[in-house]
Amino acid sequence: MNILKNYRFSFILIFAIILGAVIGAVFGEKAAVLQPIADVFLNLLYCCVVPMIFVSLVYSISNMENTNKLGKVLSVMIIIFLLAEIIASIYMLVITIIFNPAEGANIVMNETISNIKSNSNILAMFTVSDFNLLWSRQNLMALIVFAMFVGIAAVKSGEAGKPVIKLFCSLTAIISKVVSYVMYLAPIGLGAFFAVLVGQNGAALSGPLSRALIIYFIAAIVFYFLSNTIFAYLGAGIKGVKLFWKYIIPPSLVSLGTCSSAATIPTNLIAGRNIGIPDDINDLTIPMGCNLHKSGAALITVLKITFMCSMFNVNILEPQNIITAILVSVLAASVMGAIPAGGYVGEIFIISAFNFPQEAIPIMVLIGTITDAPATTINATNDVGVGMLMARIFKGKNWLKQD
Repeated sequence: MNILKNYRFSFILIFAIILGAVIGAVFGEKAAVLQPIADVFLNLLYCCVVPMIFVSLVYSISNMENTNKLGKVLSVMIIIFLLAEIIASIYMLVITIIFNPAEGANIVMNETISNIKSNSNILAMFTVSDFNLLWSRQNLMALIVFAMFVGIAAVKSGEAGKPVIKLFCSLTAIISKVVSYVMYLAPIGLGAFFAVLVGQNGAALSGPLSRALIIYFIAAIVFYFLSNTIFAYLGAGIKGVKLFWKYIIPPSLVSLGTCSSAATIPTNLIAGRNIGIPDDINDLTIPMGCNLHKSGAALITVLKITFMCSMFNVNILEPQNIITAILVSVLAASVMGAIPAGGYVGEIFIISAFNFPQEAIPIMVLIGTITDAPATTINATNDVGVGMLMARIFKGKNWLKQD
């Protein structure tokens, strides 16, 4: 009975997703009529993302015991992000070397994508040209930077800043309650998402990409459970693992259904608080991880690279190609994906590094589209695990006080 009580909402979400997948498989592309229902849920979540990041981050930073340690926290966090993505890239590289994802594939690459737009200005993601642009989910990194300045300014203002800090405390509680209301629509919204997703992409699962997709899905499932369990164990031992898996199911299903790390931020923040991650760690790690920590994307990038290497007879086992594959995967995951209006810059990065023809882009885009859901789930849930590890590093091994 305790299992049903603790995981009741998760079971409802799982049932809704399975039902949606069945509807998509039966009705195919006709399931697209459910897209407006899915969009309502996603739009409501997106409306919560920006205010939740801003108010919770300002409040958390303004309540840091010592704002001077902010730089140290960010440095350690980014190092963990990069190490996690390197490990993810090596993991997928080993799997795709053992199991060739392109074996048996017969694809004629005579389709090209025109008018590809990309932006290689990495620094541009940290600022915007006008104040109103801060309130767009397309500029989350700029919003995070601005929120940090506001939080630091509030605490440095002394007595004058205390009413503002108290206000942000109340706003954080209010926006969290709003998110809980939105989540009542999650079963309907996620069910509709999966119906549309399966209806539109079902044919590709049985086509020439089927082997690559099966390899990826199995590898992603293993990585999802393994990486998150390791993060939770390193952060708080067996107790941390139990708490992590108790609260991470709703964010997992939201990310799986929406294919959006940004849409998962509200549920991730709530999961982190339920686990017991300190606010000054949780409210910083989750938004930053949404932009800079994407191990799931690293897995996809390696899959694209090894698939194309096999198609164009490039020996991936050469040391130079292995190193290049890892570097490209980490950069594409941690940096390129966070650039506003990035377009197909990840694919462009791959063909530039390996001299693949431009005709390879449509196939890589298709692979990325179909594998996006499990990758997003890994991206999002790993951020909570990193938050637990960060709490262990900065708060000590006894940071978890929950009973």
